[in-house]
Amino acid sequence: MSRLMCGGLTTIDLAYLQDELPVRGGKGTTDRSYIDVGGPVANAAITAAILGSEVHVHSVLGSGLFADRARQTLATYSINVFEHGYGVELPVASIWIDATGERTILSTDNQRSQVEANPALISMEGVTAVLLDGHYPQLQRALAEAAADAGVPIVLDCGRWRPIFAELLPLATDAIMTATFRPPALEGLSNAETIAQIKVQYGVTVCAVSRGPESILVAESGGIREVPVPAVAVIDTTGAGDVLHGAYLHYRYGEGLSADESLRHAAVVASKSCTALGARLVADSG
Repeated sequence: MSRLMCGGLTTIDLAYLQDELPVRGGKGTTDRSYIDVGGPVANAAITAAILGSEVHVHSVLGSGLFADRARQTLATYSINVFEHGYGVELPVASIWIDATGERTILSTDNQRSQVEANPALISMEGVTAVLLDGHYPQLQRALAEAAADAGVPIVLDCGRWRPIFAELLPLATDAIMTATFRPPALEGLSNAETIAQIKVQYGVTVCAVSRGPESILVAESGGIREVPVPAVAVIDTTGAGDVLHGAYLHYRYGEGLSADESLRHAAVVASKSCTALGARLVADSG
């Protein structure tokens, strides 16, 4: 069994399925709701674990009922958790899901918290690859440097541009970006132009952009290739990108498939996760 490492943000998600939010100062009722552990790292790690990888998570959980819920959930999937930044509260995300499955999120993602990494907890022994999401810069830097020193591939989940990505991209082997991810110098470029430029400027071997239901674009020397995304009846897109990254990590560095094969399998898993509430419908995917 492969040993994969994921480092970054874990949250508690409070999700509501409803077409319209209440008016300001008013009240409303929701058709359905759920509470679950979320965040880029937790969703990716759980996905990789369900698919069969041994997963280690480096994150910030803190204390209290939500933190206990997060620990219990990650333990359910046999995920080894290494906690940094004691004293920082576990972020909470409030998610509104409309009838199309699109989600709108308001989250306390601890972006202003100065989380110190604990070097004593970081070991790359037996680790096949590391997934980083750009949250908690000091933790990201410590994990990236340890992985680079050990020759361990680094996969980046590039959601929103954060200054730490300027340090992470030159060390990355693989980078999978959202359609809105742009380094400041590349503002105004198309998705295809962005990944082509990042591949050249930073030397990233596999540079791709996920675009929801549209095909995944992958930069290669001399052009762009497309990886299809299955069409599904969408219920909830929450965590779909995280699931994509976790599945890619498993297939690419857990099972040793090619980048294209890994992206194809990951796209199937992520698409299936959109057919039910939450980001957990992956056990029968492949």
